[in-house]
Amino acid sequence: MKSSLKQRLHEGEVCTGTFLLFLSGGDVAEFFAGLGFDYFFFDMEHGSFDVSRMRETIQMARAYGMSPIVRVSQVEYDLVTRALDAGAEGIIAPRVESAKQCEDLVRFARYKPEGERGITTFAGHNQFRAIADVPAFLASRNRAILLMAQIETAEGFRKRKEILSVPGVDACLVGTGDLALSMGHAGQVNHPEVQEAAEEVFATCREMNLLFTLPLRAPEEIAKWQGRGMKMLSLSSDGGFLTAGARQFLSQVRREPSRRDA
Repeated sequence: MKSSLKQRLHEGEVCTGTFLLFLSGGDVAEFFAGLGFDYFFFDMEHGSFDVSRMRETIQMARAYGMSPIVRVSQVEYDLVTRALDAGAEGIIAPRVESAKQCEDLVRFARYKPEGERGITTFAGHNQFRAIADVPAFLASRNRAILLMAQIETAEGFRKRKEILSVPGVDACLVGTGDLALSMGHAGQVNHPEVQEAAEEVFATCREMNLLFTLPLRAPEEIAKWQGRGMKMLSLSSDGGFLTAGARQFLSQVRREPSRRDA
């Protein structure tokens, strides 16, 4: 494994990832790793994946040096720990609107003394190998785990400082789709009010030395956010890439017969 994604980002490295909402399995992880992606967000909130597919995708990603981050459907102990025990390098808590959600995330995801996560020494997070020094292993995992609060509602935006100041939170993902909906601009992720809100959240992240990202839905958005210091570039999604490629080909199809065909 390379250095943890969290360490690489804090050292200033630019890392690229994507969202997996439809595709899963070892081939998918190997494919994105082969293209040069550094991480993916495995979506257990909106995706139709089960735990076995999550485990398979995570384990292949780890084998190829890619960092798997799981977005759980909600912050519950078993959802968080099963993903981490499978080898996920981080967890995204969706729809965060209170400090308590982040406090629970930290408590469930980190081992003592930072949290209350239970231990298994026979799982994907240690390649099912014997651990010679258990305390050192636990400390190492605590350092590497990336915990992300997803701010995607007007309430979450209003409480951003309270949310992001919880000890143990490492990063913030601004969900511009739901944030636009919550702010009364459904479907308008680039509405000035939505973009301004994202900027304000990221300003708070900079103050607190937290990592930050948002979904980059089009290539022309990359330069803007890199210019604002974003190192964690979350590029489109599996569905977004499929749609873009399919549309490019379909745009060249003639729907009406030419004179020669008539």
